[in-house]
Amino acid sequence: MANNNHYDIIIIGSGIGALTLAGIVARVNKKKVLILERHSKIGGYTHSFSRKKYKWDVGLHYIGTIFEGRLTGRVFNFITNGKLKWQKILEPFEAFVYPDFTFKQFGDKKKFKRDLINLFPEEKKAIEMYFRDIRSAYRWFLIYFLCRFMPAFLTIPLELINKLFQKKILMITSDYLDKYFKDRKLKSLLTSQWGNYGLPPSRSAFLIHAIVVNHFVNGGYYPKGGSEEIANNIVPAIEANGGRCLVNHEVSQLIVDNNRAVGVLVNVLKKSKSYTERYYAPVVVSNIGAYNTYTKLIPKDVPIPFINKCIKINNTSTCVALHVGLKDDVKSLGIKSTNHWIYDSYDHDRHYSNSTLVEGNPSACYLSFIFHKDLKAKANTAVIIAYVYYSKFKKWKHQSSGKRDKEYYELKDKISTGLINFVDRRYPGFRNMVDHAELSTPLTSEHFTAHPEGAMYGLPATPERYRQKWLKVKTPVKGFYLTGTDISALGIVPSMMGGLATASYLNGPFGFFKLVREMKRNKTYS
Repeated sequence: MANNNHYDIIIIGSGIGALTLAGIVARVNKKKVLILERHSKIGGYTHSFSRKKYKWDVGLHYIGTIFEGRLTGRVFNFITNGKLKWQKILEPFEAFVYPDFTFKQFGDKKKFKRDLINLFPEEKKAIEMYFRDIRSAYRWFLIYFLCRFMPAFLTIPLELINKLFQKKILMITSDYLDKYFKDRKLKSLLTSQWGNYGLPPSRSAFLIHAIVVNHFVNGGYYPKGGSEEIANNIVPAIEANGGRCLVNHEVSQLIVDNNRAVGVLVNVLKKSKSYTERYYAPVVVSNIGAYNTYTKLIPKDVPIPFINKCIKINNTSTCVALHVGLKDDVKSLGIKSTNHWIYDSYDHDRHYSNSTLVEGNPSACYLSFIFHKDLKAKANTAVIIAYVYYSKFKKWKHQSSGKRDKEYYELKDKISTGLINFVDRRYPGFRNMVDHAELSTPLTSEHFTAHPEGAMYGLPATPERYRQKWLKVKTPVKGFYLTGTDISALGIVPSMMGGLATASYLNGPFGFFKLVREMKRNKTYS
């Protein structure tokens, strides 16, 4: 075999989990890493795309506070060689827009709590307890996370500790709220950010709700230059150690020899012709999600004892995303917040199904403006995201992208117009500022990412997900591992920490402590 087909580690997918893992093992362990990406761009949901003078991020719209001496900030700085710069989003960074009032959240935990109590004074005791429980749930998650990759002699006592507090932490979010709160509006307001974890309160674990609230409680940040700068600042270290990041390379199957991963079979996707290639390594890591990993990559003759559980809990959430180019600065419309969660009622289950969206009449959307985040942006843009069931688009699944029935494109136009009008009713004049609009559907996401049904996230953040003992870095196949969101939690930062988890495991029983020490050692990364 040709030497350029042999590597120390092969990573399938190029999302932030993969990039983090590759960046760490390249810098610390001097490993020759191969990243294989089926899309034409590296970065997964952290890449950007452009049309004319406009540019949009496909997945990273903002992250919460990860700096101020925190490990998450150290990891980001380490893998990007300290070159990626972040800026705090202008305040108030969130606006929760309801029919009869708008609540604006500032990046200040004390102010957030105080503003809630001022609005709902009769719920003061419950609100104070809620913030304590949010913090407790986050600490529970940290233990859960460590147990995904640390050796058994350390994780067994940690799991016993977590089991003592599991009942409340793994409650359904709406059950928690119904138990401790009375005011319907307050319960809806507290869960306004449910789109950040992809499930309405009636289905999500209180744990994931707490993780998201805690993550954003002190404000939001955005990478200078856009999310594509994440990959731009990680890839050089990978290449400096002889590694490569190959696009248009779709891994079709794991190569297994005597229950050990030895390489991957790859479809190389070229416009002129496609062909099959093989790459080999003693370590192979999947960053394409547990579901795709266990149902598509591993040969059928390799037994996976928990495969039915994996399939059962994979109830995906999907959305449409309208990428809008704006003629002017929307601050002239009185818009000051960067992120807007707009709802026409207090019923988040209705907003999740959003059944009237396909009729051009959405019930909810998330609206985000780039100009408040990337001060170097050449033109003002926005993205409007709304949840919708995959079934609304399923009949066009087997038609080629760009060549689907006329009915499909008419539906896209109707949805686009409906979303623009929905925003315009809340912010009059918005519609007249729209210069360009391009809608992606669940089929778009499915085409580019191969996620089941174009899923936004990995395995849904239900209580059942966090009870799965098999959901960890190590797989039943020797030399084959998981990384990314499914061994952590949903979102960019948890996915990054999934990369750290896998790198820690590959560095031995105390690998986590070794890597943390390495990150602290060089002041460039602190």
